[in-house]
Order: sequence, then C-alpha cells, then structure tokens
Amino acid sequence: MSSKKNILPKYWYSKKNEKLSCKEKIILLNENIEEFDRLASEIYDEAILMGVEKKQIQEVLNKVVNNINSTLKNVK
Repeated sequence: MSSKKNILPKYWYSKKNEKLSCKEKIILLNENIEEFDRLASEIYDEAILMGVEKKQIQEVLNKVVNNINSTLKNVK
C-alpha cells in the first residue's frame, strides 16, 4: 500500500488554509480517499476486461472527479 499512500497529502487544510488537527477526521478522510481509489481501480480494471479502451475509461473517470458537486445544503 506504500505506493497508494502517495495519493494522500501530507496535511489536509481547512477553508482558512489551516492544517486540520483532528486525528479522527483525518483518519476518516484518508480511509474514504483510499476506498475511492480502490473503487476507481476496480471500475477501471472491469472496464478493461470488458474491452473498453483504457484512454476512454480514464477520461470518463476524470470527468466524474472533475464534475463532483456537494449535495450539502448551506455549505460554502
């Protein structure tokens, strides 16, 4: 998992550009990112096994990430 750790930043920053200090929040966020990475890899692998062109599935996954919007209300 050491190569996958490179996807995580050394520090997470708040909207005020302050380092997050709550260890529980950091652990949860890191676990969520690692889970997302595993799921994206699974989708990618399955698409390739189905015969999808690698470049196309990469483009689709990039679009998904680049078009993420929060569903939270009243959060800026």
